[in-house]
Amino acid sequence: MEKTALGLIAYAKAQLGRPYWYGTFGQAANRELYEQKKRQYPNYYNWEYAGQTEKVHDCAGLVKGYLWCDDPEDASPVYNPAQDQSANAIYTACKTKGEMATMPEVPGLLVFYPGHLGVYIGAGEVIEARGRRYGVVKTQLESRPWKTWGYCPYVTYETPKILQIGIPVLKKGAKGDTVEALQRLLNSYGAELAVDGSFGGATERALKAWQADHKLEPDGSCGRKTWETLLGLR
Repeated sequence: MEKTALGLIAYAKAQLGRPYWYGTFGQAANRELYEQKKRQYPNYYNWEYAGQTEKVHDCAGLVKGYLWCDDPEDASPVYNPAQDQSANAIYTACKTKGEMATMPEVPGLLVFYPGHLGVYIGAGEVIEARGRRYGVVKTQLESRPWKTWGYCPYVTYETPKILQIGIPVLKKGAKGDTVEALQRLLNSYGAELAVDGSFGGATERALKAWQADHKLEPDGSCGRKTWETLLGLR
């Protein structure tokens, strides 16, 4: 079953209000699981089991639960050791990522701060397994101390609207919101451009360098192939 960004969002929404248990990834809560995790992570289980039976997750487990279950209500995830990673390791595995100031408006992106992640669902909202006190909750993107974002390496993303509507090829002299989006994306790869919506010499040089690094023709022109590569779709 193909795993998609929209599927990840649907899974995360279905978990809202459910408990946070450290080291879990969508299993059904029960006494046996509690005792197992308490032995494994004693510092995180200094509380008593109270008869919970819901699906439980930690922050990275919210992603793994989606990857390893075919239904949001399925409480029998099929473990995959190749994807069993911490929040920090998932961020490292993201091929396209950056600082929050460069984050594109793409639902299904992951957002991070050290040791923690959330699922961006669009419209400035995030779903995160926040901790035992909170459980799985929806929060405002700007209200939490996120530092970085990344495309989840284990799901596919729909072609963004910016490509669906046939955007113009951008070259030196172009201006506007699409140039600003290009500058933010280049900055996410390490450029240090002013995000001013004006395609000048600095943007052209940064784009040529990025194209060369990604085995594209370094012509300083941003067409469909360059957009798709920048957005992690190729």
